[in-house]
Amino acid sequence: MNGSQAGAAALAAWLSCCNQSGVQPESPEGSRAVQAAVLGVLSLLVLCGVLFLGGGLLLRAQGLTALLAHERRASREAESGGASSGDEDS
Repeated sequence: MNGSQAGAAALAAWLSCCNQSGVQPESPEGSRAVQAAVLGVLSLLVLCGVLFLGGGLLLRAQGLTALLAHERRASREAESGGASSGDEDS
């Protein structure tokens, strides 16, 4: 026996000896498909979470910007109203 045959024989002996459940190990192709499916679902969840949270932050930022613009408009009107009333009194 060469080295690869000895390694394969040792692996088969170990699996038959130490696998007490009696279930043969799955093929790697099946587990890779499951891993790919889980990775795809998790990626979609992360993408949806980023879009949801990003959209919420964008709406909040737009609301704060509108509030700031409203306050600026009110302060400009107060300044122009105060200046025009001062001019009328003189």
